[in-house]
Amino acid sequence: MTRRVRRATVISTTDIAPHLKRLVVGSDEFHDFPADQQGAYVKVLLPHRGQDEVEIDLKADKPAPRRSYTIRAIDTLNHTITLDFVVDQHRGIATDWAKQAKPGDKLAIAGPGPKKLQDFSQSQYLMIADLTAINAINGYLQQLPASANVDVIIHIADPNDVIALDTIKAHSNHSVNWLVTAQPQTDVVNQITVLLSQYSQKPLIFMALEASLLRTIKDLAIDNYAIPREKIVCSAYWQRGVDADGKLTA
Repeated sequence: MTRRVRRATVISTTDIAPHLKRLVVGSDEFHDFPADQQGAYVKVLLPHRGQDEVEIDLKADKPAPRRSYTIRAIDTLNHTITLDFVVDQHRGIATDWAKQAKPGDKLAIAGPGPKKLQDFSQSQYLMIADLTAINAINGYLQQLPASANVDVIIHIADPNDVIALDTIKAHSNHSVNWLVTAQPQTDVVNQITVLLSQYSQKPLIFMALEASLLRTIKDLAIDNYAIPREKIVCSAYWQRGVDADGKLTA
């Protein structure tokens, strides 16, 4: 990804759902931030625990903790970007910081990095996500062709975590289904199986999920439905039982 690091501050925070907190972050250094990057990701650099300032040297002896987040919105006039943080589901330096974040808090933004999904020419898409990847879905729904058939499944554990997406009403072939379940390994896989069984052509599949669920669906698509590997775009956003630093969690 682009190695440029921009200093920023928190402009506003909003609890948009029980497990989602939206932060608008701004900086004069965003004056040349590209405007077409909804759905792309940035690296958020945070202060070390107990500190206010952020180390922006990525090669420092003690570099800043950093995590990847997908862009929800970009305001080129006010030089801000909007990011959503999952809170109260997992513990970690980024989620803990976001939960307590307030206007004026300092951070830094590196990127943007490339979009995972680059092919917007297909006629059938299947997109699968969880709470961590809502903004990737949100960004791509604004770019997929109106003529394409698009099935989106977003699985969540709490029905109150359903949020509005920037869908385009004229794109009537785009269907978003929020699947509320505490057993995604069963319920999500079952729903994917139904959809794959119904398609008359091979879809392009985009997935941004927990690692083990992603592997299960990928194997299902390849082994049972002969989906070519090149038509599967996937990213393991997190791994159950392991934190973002690779340490085992309780």
